[in-house]
Amino acid sequence: MKKIIINIFLTLLFSSALIFPQVQNYNLNLVSNIEFENDANNFGVSDVWGYTDETGVEYAIVGYRFGTSIIDVSTDPSNPIEVYNIPGPSSYDYYYHRDYKTYGDYLYIVNEMFGDDTGMQVVDLSPLPYSAPIKLETYSSIEQSHNLWIDPDGLVFIEHYSGDNIQIADLSSPSEPSYLGSFGSLAPGCHDIYSANGIAYISEGNNGFGIYDISNIGSIIQLAEIIPPSSGYAHNAWLSLDGNHLVTTEETQGKTVKVWDISDFENINLKGEYLGENGLAHNVHVMGNFVYISHYTTGLKVVDIYDPQNPVEVAAFDTYPQNDNGGFYGCWGAFPFTSNNFVYASDMQNGLFILEHNQKRAGWNYGKIYDYSGQPIFNYTLRSITNLKEYNANGEDYFIGHPEGSHQFELILNDEVLEELILEFVGYETIETNIYLNDEGFIEGDINQDQLVDILDVVFLVNIILGQYSPTAFESVIANINGDLSVNVQDIILLVNIILLF
Repeated sequence: MKKIIINIFLTLLFSSALIFPQVQNYNLNLVSNIEFENDANNFGVSDVWGYTDETGVEYAIVGYRFGTSIIDVSTDPSNPIEVYNIPGPSSYDYYYHRDYKTYGDYLYIVNEMFGDDTGMQVVDLSPLPYSAPIKLETYSSIEQSHNLWIDPDGLVFIEHYSGDNIQIADLSSPSEPSYLGSFGSLAPGCHDIYSANGIAYISEGNNGFGIYDISNIGSIIQLAEIIPPSSGYAHNAWLSLDGNHLVTTEETQGKTVKVWDISDFENINLKGEYLGENGLAHNVHVMGNFVYISHYTTGLKVVDIYDPQNPVEVAAFDTYPQNDNGGFYGCWGAFPFTSNNFVYASDMQNGLFILEHNQKRAGWNYGKIYDYSGQPIFNYTLRSITNLKEYNANGEDYFIGHPEGSHQFELILNDEVLEELILEFVGYETIETNIYLNDEGFIEGDINQDQLVDILDVVFLVNIILGQYSPTAFESVIANINGDLSVNVQDIILLVNIILLF
């Protein structure tokens, strides 16, 4: 932990707090945007995934009204090129649900629509980049499905629109998936599946989140369940890099993205929460310490969970600038697992966005703010110019998590902007930064603040050290000349040297 003192000259005073729009774009830069033909209600675009061919060319895979588009986003990122189009069922679904996963060189597609070619579509991507992918025979043991997940061991778990809750297929022969089994009556209300290391994490709608041992597909065992307080609709879940935390969404207005400590299945604890401006998150994907959230009308959010108790938003891009209201509009999906810091974000109304993520880590600052007389200020607000978020002081203390780097803030008290100040954030460090407002500033060594540095300051300093005078907080700071957080004889030596230099 570091400690920093900041002196701010009080030069700005506004009559009222400034009004800003709700969402700022930062640390996610637009590379390109592809629009698709939507229906009369302006829906059609759905989920997004990605694939890298043997030569390193990367592709975005996105659902649209009539099927699936595979797009080369590497050759010319500013002008992506569609290389293949896969028609799919397109009737009787207002939102055109499609979901994607890849396994090796194969793409698997499920959807909720009716029409031609229902089931899990299978596509061989290996001919890329030299020739077009090959559409193979569709797996027909299911028809409609909302979601699928492919385990690293080559098992595909398919949310089943009707019948058993989750169907399991074997990808030993990836071009020809074969039925293997199901969850039976387990995981009721399944909406989304994630698995790792023989454990499945199932988002079960109105039934919360279930955790299952799938090491033996013939005998699946429930290990634990997570029922959030005042639970919404358990929508999706993704595991942290260390496997000790599960990040969940509830796709319900006002319900937060939650970070759970699952290191002990018998003692699962809620550690941290986050929610964007519109109050409605859709899905999360975790890469390293970053959580990529498709956050409907506020677009794509990136949150750092290095400290699970204090998730910090570190990047944002509003794919839906129309508004930031609630409702199922805007950003549906996000795919961050690329080699070039690109993130693919699908927006139901505005198409596919190729974004470049400027990966800034979270850092934290805490401390107090003192007025020109050295007295602490209470019940103030610090508003970030970077992301327009407001941080309210707890009494006289502030605590802010923010992307690393230097960032400007407005100090607001009684609805007035008193000052603009700059705070420095260091990645994965917590810094104590006390801020002193001063209408004239101070001269180093001017302990008694008479605008002179002379023997009177030495006397003043000696009286402080001997306990003959009780200094204000501000006087204590300027008396601590060597910055060791203690006023002592070393400060006298430095003060004498300063006087001799004048």
